[in-house]
Amino acid sequence: MGRGSGFGPEMVSASREDTGPFRSLTRFHFICGLPRSGRGVLAALLQQNPRFRVVLDGPAQAVLAATLERLGGGGIEAGLLDPAQKAALGRAVLDALHHDRAPGATVFDANRDWLLLLDDLVRLYPLCRFIICVRNPAAIVNSHMLAAGGGKSGEDLEDTAAALSAPDGSLGAGLEMLRAALSSPHAERMFVLDYDRLADDPEEVMDVLCDFLREPTFAHDPAEIGGAGFPGISGPVRRAENPMLLPTRLVLQLSGRAFWRNLKRTGATLMLGRAR
Repeated sequence: MGRGSGFGPEMVSASREDTGPFRSLTRFHFICGLPRSGRGVLAALLQQNPRFRVVLDGPAQAVLAATLERLGGGGIEAGLLDPAQKAALGRAVLDALHHDRAPGATVFDANRDWLLLLDDLVRLYPLCRFIICVRNPAAIVNSHMLAAGGGKSGEDLEDTAAALSAPDGSLGAGLEMLRAALSSPHAERMFVLDYDRLADDPEEVMDVLCDFLREPTFAHDPAEIGGAGFPGISGPVRRAENPMLLPTRLVLQLSGRAFWRNLKRTGATLMLGRAR
């Protein structure tokens, strides 16, 4: 998923998280994935740990993307910088936007588009991990319909599902990002978390996730989540029992796009939902 940041191969050796006694204590991880797939619920659970700083849909992804584009765009200032300076400027974005973190904190930044910067993030933060939230595409489309008020005709449902699933639709683009990420050399950094598994087994999920992240186990409380920074999210964690508005044919068609359920070989860690 290279995007031509202009850092060059030298950046890998220059990008270790050892740029100072404070910064070296911070680890950055990224929560991303498909729309309506539990990013907010996961972020609210993680936020319960006082060692974690969690930001949901903050400006970091957009600011870092713009910075990398400028540094790699061949501008005058980019030509005056060596790879190590470019790497330091890239890391400075997250350092500044998360400046109020506690010493030794682990930072989780949640934005669906982080996978667009996958190669750059791995170079900037060799210890980073990606938590990718997924969900049955049929349930994602159905959730979108319910949020829009439901009540659409069969033809409208088809049109809306097609728009969401198109390459430039929120679901279609997310699926392509995920497919590329899981086939990349960075797959072993990825924790693919199904919405239903998180809703059904939140305590187990958090224990396995902490182990994946090499973090001490913490007693997260799925009975009561939410708080400042997580509007519309409140406990307890449970699977949403929503009526299915989509016709059976469309449900089957969309469900077939959940390719992660049929991966034969992958370095990623998968926690998939149990079918009902």
